[in-house]
Amino acid sequence: MAKQNLNIGSSANDGTGDSLRDGAIKLNSVIDELYTNLGNDTNLQINVGSPSTGQFLKWNGSQFAEGALDSLTADLDVAGNKIISSANGDITVMPNGTGDIKFWAGGTGAALTYIDGADGKLKYSNHFAATGDLPENVAHHGMFAYVSGDTTARVATAGGWKKLIGEDHSIGDLGDVDLTVGGGASDGQVLKWDGTNSYWYPANDETASGGGGGTTQNLFETISADSGSTTASAATDTLTIAGGSNISTSIAGDTVTIAMTGSLGAPDQNVFTVIGTDNNSKTASSTSTTVNFVGGTGISTDVAGDNLTITNSSPNVVQNVLQGIAGDSGSYTANASDSTVTIAGGTGLTSAVSSNTLTMNAELYMQSGFSAGENKFLIFGNDGLESIASAGLGWTIGANGSSAYRFDGPGVGATTDNPTLYLYRGFTYRFNNATGASHPFKLRVSAGGAAVTDGVSGNDEGVQYYTIPMSLAAGTTYKYQCGIPSHAAMIGDLVIV
Repeated sequence: MAKQNLNIGSSANDGTGDSLRDGAIKLNSVIDELYTNLGNDTNLQINVGSPSTGQFLKWNGSQFAEGALDSLTADLDVAGNKIISSANGDITVMPNGTGDIKFWAGGTGAALTYIDGADGKLKYSNHFAATGDLPENVAHHGMFAYVSGDTTARVATAGGWKKLIGEDHSIGDLGDVDLTVGGGASDGQVLKWDGTNSYWYPANDETASGGGGGTTQNLFETISADSGSTTASAATDTLTIAGGSNISTSIAGDTVTIAMTGSLGAPDQNVFTVIGTDNNSKTASSTSTTVNFVGGTGISTDVAGDNLTITNSSPNVVQNVLQGIAGDSGSYTANASDSTVTIAGGTGLTSAVSSNTLTMNAELYMQSGFSAGENKFLIFGNDGLESIASAGLGWTIGANGSSAYRFDGPGVGATTDNPTLYLYRGFTYRFNNATGASHPFKLRVSAGGAAVTDGVSGNDEGVQYYTIPMSLAAGTTYKYQCGIPSHAAMIGDLVIV
């Protein structure tokens, strides 16, 4: 009820105040309201004994008495306010026993971050399905997250979400390593630094121009002698050059000196053993045997100092280089020593002479590895004609970065990204992947599915052929896509007509 005050009148005993009865009624009403609101209609249920600072009235089951706030009986709603300690004090949150401290994420409806009461460890889930689900990197600088779409952990930096390399990743995932250079790494190669492009790439170590060895060296694994041989057993193996009888060896700087320490023995030797000719031969009988060079018909000889001169003393006879040349039709007979034969190209052929080499070039020719056959068709390739199983079309494949394939050929604009290709059953299609190993051109039954093999031949990093089986149902839709997983945007449809 509203507050009721006793009317005490204007002055003592002036008869204007409440009567004793009315005053008693008002007092009873106030007392009844107090006992109703603070008691049980009979007794007041407030007991204040010796309260201390910070205590408040707390129901103990029978009455309100002084007490401390040591438990909540309902959820605490801070209404947008903070829980702040005073005087730089700590805020301690301590569960009982093995209870956990959980940080509930309202949007997920689950406690994804918590302190495990069993071991005291902070445990949380920071999983995202795709990179597009990651939060803004600058606002979350230093945050770690895991993306299941590419099975890669990341950390937020001012420059973006950076990948963290794990044990199931390749060294090629590093930003300054490009394993696609030169068609990819092969056995025995090492990584070399390219200062122009600022990346490491695979190359042969024996062609190094810097670091470690400096220049290329030829090495011998095995050295053989007139008798015996030796094989190096280590990179630091030593080959000893030892002198034999009457021979000594020495090394000064880069020079090996082999010296004779004994005598030559008998110095006189036959200058020759046997000299042969077309008809006869001469065997030396002593160290002073003389060989005479005698000129025959039209030939004279002369010795001056250490020089033997053999001269054609008869007039030189000019000879025709050729007597006659015959072709599929017609012939030619040389009529002079300087007669010239001109080799001219016919239809589809050109000729060229450089030094002593004659080269015949065919404008139309079958490439190596291809052969003509019944019911086959011809298509122009990079280096000549190629034979295919049926009438066909061909496209040269390029790329728009790592976001899309582009096709240059019939019916497709060279600037169209990932166009849909309609392929006829019974036709052969030639795909010339000009991007090579940078974007392997895969034919699959679905996105990321099994490879299409029936009717497919060639190389997905070069020229690839696809002859559409007649048994393939019209309306079947296959996929072409890049074989590099990070280039997922390079994908399009192949619709069978």
